[in-house]
Amino acid sequence: MSTFIQLVLSGVLIGSVYALMSIGLTLIFGVLRIVNFAHGEFLMIAMYGAWAISQLFGLNPYIAAIAIVPAMFLFGAVVYRLVISPALDKPHLVVVFATMALSIFLQNAALMAMTADLRDIPPIFGRSLTIGPIYLKIELLLGFLITILCTVALQWMIKKTYLGKAIRATVQDGEAAMLMGIPVPRIFLITFAGGSALVGLAACVMMPLFSVFPSVGLNFVLIAFVIVVLGGMGSIEGALFGGICVGVMQSLSSYYIAPAFGQLFFFVLFLLVMVFRPNGLLGQQGAATVGMNE
Repeated sequence: MSTFIQLVLSGVLIGSVYALMSIGLTLIFGVLRIVNFAHGEFLMIAMYGAWAISQLFGLNPYIAAIAIVPAMFLFGAVVYRLVISPALDKPHLVVVFATMALSIFLQNAALMAMTADLRDIPPIFGRSLTIGPIYLKIELLLGFLITILCTVALQWMIKKTYLGKAIRATVQDGEAAMLMGIPVPRIFLITFAGGSALVGLAACVMMPLFSVFPSVGLNFVLIAFVIVVLGGMGSIEGALFGGICVGVMQSLSSYYIAPAFGQLFFFVLFLLVMVFRPNGLLGQQGAATVGMNE
């Protein structure tokens, strides 16, 4: 029984880290109604940044987030201006191909600059937290707490602040929002840049747990897409719940069946949810076209 509890808790913790990586993607889709296929490469760039700060200044990735998060906000703003904004009034496939091209470009640029070698950092905490027979990795616990705080803070911002009200108005009716004086293009820019900043925070949380290499984003972006659709398109709390479901499923199947089949079973779960609940576990009907859930 203790083994099962250990596996479930480990799955919840690693799933929360996956969820943090996916919240930015959910935010961007919920407001702009586009899918950023370069999301994984944003994560990769931020992980390289956290690794570089750790190597150059001896700072752990959690402290490096002070620099990485605003840097990714600026990077996201530049990408929005140069790539996303010109394509928003074009057919949807233009944005798809533009972000896919950006993904390929960033992967190859990282390969040229950093080679294919794996980069990682030494363990930050020397031992795990022990609660009876249960062992919890401190890095995963910190990731869980950071994810919960980000989810609560983001929900509060969207529901209680003027910026959040402007975002919700833009999602409901962009033209009416512009007539009411809301700068919709600026809201789009802030949202895309904010989603990129959240990816930067996720990278700093993930750097002590995973190695970084030029194609690491491809491994994680597939998980992020599954989480976003599984939880419900545009649902922030759905992304958290979907990430935990994926983490638990991966943990249990890897132990009881085989590690090689870890991803297979959460993709099976994903397909079952799409068949029996197409809107996602916490999604609302029509969210895929309407945008962010309220």
